[in-house]
Amino acid sequence: MDSVEILDKIVSFNTRSSLSNLDLMAFIREYAMANKAQVETLRHPTEGKEALRIVIGDVEAGGGIAFAGHVDTVPAEGQAWTSDPFRLGRIGQRLQGRGAVDMKGFVACCLAAIPEIIKQNLDFPVHILLTYDEEVNAESAHLLMKDMAARNCLPDVCIVGEPTGMDVVMAQKSKLVATVTISGRSGHSSDPDGGVNAISAACRVVCWLDDQAERLRTAERRDEDFSPPFSTINVGRINGGTSVNIIPDRAVFEVEWRGIPGDDLHARLRDMQHFIEADLIPGTRRNGRECGVDVRIEGWYPTLQNDDNQDLAAWICRTIGTAARGGVSYATEAGVYQGCGVPTVICGPGNIAQAHRPDEWIDIDQLRKCERSILDICMGFEKSGVDGRRTS
Repeated sequence: MDSVEILDKIVSFNTRSSLSNLDLMAFIREYAMANKAQVETLRHPTEGKEALRIVIGDVEAGGGIAFAGHVDTVPAEGQAWTSDPFRLGRIGQRLQGRGAVDMKGFVACCLAAIPEIIKQNLDFPVHILLTYDEEVNAESAHLLMKDMAARNCLPDVCIVGEPTGMDVVMAQKSKLVATVTISGRSGHSSDPDGGVNAISAACRVVCWLDDQAERLRTAERRDEDFSPPFSTINVGRINGGTSVNIIPDRAVFEVEWRGIPGDDLHARLRDMQHFIEADLIPGTRRNGRECGVDVRIEGWYPTLQNDDNQDLAAWICRTIGTAARGGVSYATEAGVYQGCGVPTVICGPGNIAQAHRPDEWIDIDQLRKCERSILDICMGFEKSGVDGRRTS
């Protein structure tokens, strides 16, 4: 099976992050084992989801090269698709379907490459790391790396195949996502002092976050490798209340910070918590009552920094004939792998502008280039010297 045939299969599985991925992972596991690769499974502790580590070579050995991708997608529901999002369609050179570019296309290329990599009888392991919930919180990447580190089988280097047009990206912003839940006290709207309005309290925090976002926009510290070249804050969802004549006793909003390298997003979270404790809560006191606030971190994507991956990036550019470019503002799992001491870059087929939209698509030529590139990288890695241990 080539990458197009495999992509046709895996697009047919609806693996949006809120659903199980077990059927897809069963298909991938069966395919990999049929092609004589070894497969390890990391099961979600409570939900019906799995991450896979596919290994060509010694499954207990460390070192070698890893290709990493996620199999979960954003939802297709509510979008104006012109075709079934879970049937791979073809319009000219475009292959259309949910996840085609983000990032089942890369996953299909990795799987298609397995038989040829096996034939090369390489003297180092090739790891294919497939995760769940990247679109939500990067949880499985953290768990997978923790498990591999504990067993001393981390790869030497890692390539995350998010869509870059097969250019090599060396840096990304960090991302921190939190849910803020405000608890008030219900009452009749005709007596405002008889309750504590949770929506009003939430709006005060949101306005404070907007002020902080504007400060970041106009701050002197910038990084022109990114667009925009500053850290950002966005409140993406808010919910609360029951009826217009009831004082709302609960409001919930979700906020994300995206930080340029060197920006401590956890410190920015603590700044918000300090505002809540020092300003918001005292300001809501009415007749001995005040709002309660719970802040829960939902996802953490560390920054990918342009420091230990320069040799890797330069070697890949030479090997597959592509270019290196600056940072990206979208979140990937690359910073998780780099944070475990594995030099990591981002390089995958397609364009991020085609992701998360109706009629998501990837160009067939990009898949073909990715397939060739994976093989070229594997066959050239032994003598690359990119990890500081091998000799050129």
